[in-house]
Amino acid sequence: MSEDDAGARAVAFLPDDALPEPAPEIVTVEASADSLAAAASILAASALPAAANALPTARARHRDRARGWWRAATPNLRGSLLMIAAFTAFAVMMTLIKLAGGRIPLPQILIVRQLVMTLILALVVGRALPRIMHTRRPGLQFLRGMFSLGAMLCGFTALIHLPMAEATALGFAQVLFVTLLAILILREVVDRRRWIALAIGFAGVFVMLRPGGEAMNGYALLAILGALFGAGITISVRVLGQSERTETILFWQGAVVLIALGLPAVFLWTPPTPVEWALMVGIGVVGTAGQWLVTRAYQMGEASALAPLDFVRLLLATVSGYLVFAELPNLVTIVGAALVAGGTIYTMRHNAGARRLAATPLPDNPPA
Repeated sequence: MSEDDAGARAVAFLPDDALPEPAPEIVTVEASADSLAAAASILAASALPAAANALPTARARHRDRARGWWRAATPNLRGSLLMIAAFTAFAVMMTLIKLAGGRIPLPQILIVRQLVMTLILALVVGRALPRIMHTRRPGLQFLRGMFSLGAMLCGFTALIHLPMAEATALGFAQVLFVTLLAILILREVVDRRRWIALAIGFAGVFVMLRPGGEAMNGYALLAILGALFGAGITISVRVLGQSERTETILFWQGAVVLIALGLPAVFLWTPPTPVEWALMVGIGVVGTAGQWLVTRAYQMGEASALAPLDFVRLLLATVSGYLVFAELPNLVTIVGAALVAGGTIYTMRHNAGARRLAATPLPDNPPA
C-alpha cells in the first residue's frame, strides 16, 4: 500500500468534526487604472500641501537658529569666519587665474576682472557713484592704482608659472616689506623683536628663492616684486584711509587699471571660449566677494586675532594646487613658507597690538 492510499484511509476513519476545515478561498481584486489614479490624487491632495507647508517652516526655523548663533558669537569669531571665507574666495580666484592664464593673456584677464568688479561696485553704490568718484588726493589715488597694477601683473604672472603654495608663500613677504616701508615713510619705530621677526621672514624668502640652485627663476623674483608693490598698496591705503572712502579707493584703482591695460588688452586679445569667459567673469566675482569679506572681517574682529589665520591662506593654496594641478610643495618650500609665515604673523600681531589700524579697511596682505 502506498503512502497516498494509507493517508486517504486514515482520513476516512476520522469523525466529521475532526476533519480539517477547508482553506479560505482567496479572492483577487484587480485594481483598475482609474482607481489607482483616484487613490494617488487623494494622497497627493492630502500629503503634498502638508509637506509644502512644513518645508518653509523648517527652513525658517533653521534660518532663525543660524541668525541667533551668529548674533551670539563673539566679534572675533565672526571676523575669523568671514576671514576664512575671504581666503576661500581668494583661493578660488587664484585657481581660476591659473586655469585661464594657460592660454589667455594676463592683461586680458585683468581687464575683464576689473570691469566685473567696477560693474559690481556701480550696482552697489547706485546713485552715489558721482560722489564716490570725487577724491581729495588724486595724485596718491593714481599712485595707489599703479601699485595695484604692478602687484597684479607681477604676482599673477608668478602665480601662473609657479606652484600655488610657493607663489602664496612668497607673497607673504608683503607684510615684511610693509614694516620696512613704514619705518622709511611713516617714521614708525620698530623694536628689537620686530627686527628679529623681519629677519626670520626674509630668511624664509631667501630659502625659497634658493640662490644658486636650479629652482631659482625670474618668476620667483616677480612674486617678491609683486609683494613689494603690495606693500606700497598698504602704505598708500593707510594714508588715503584718513580722508577717503573705501569705495572711492576701489573706484580709482579700477579706473587706473582699466586705462593702463586698455591698449595692451586690445592688442593681445585672444578670443575666449565660453569656458574661458566663465573663468574670467568668475575671477571678477569671487575677487570682489573676497575683498568685501576681508573688509567686513577687519571691521568685526581684532587684527591681532585674525593674523594667525594667514596660515589658512597657505593651506588653501596648497590644497587647491594639489587637487586642481597635482602640485605638491617640496621640503624647501615648506621650510621657507613656515619661516615667512611665522615672521609675518608675529609682525601682524605686534602691529595690531601696538596700534589699531582703524583707518585701514583692508588687511596688510590682501591679494591685489
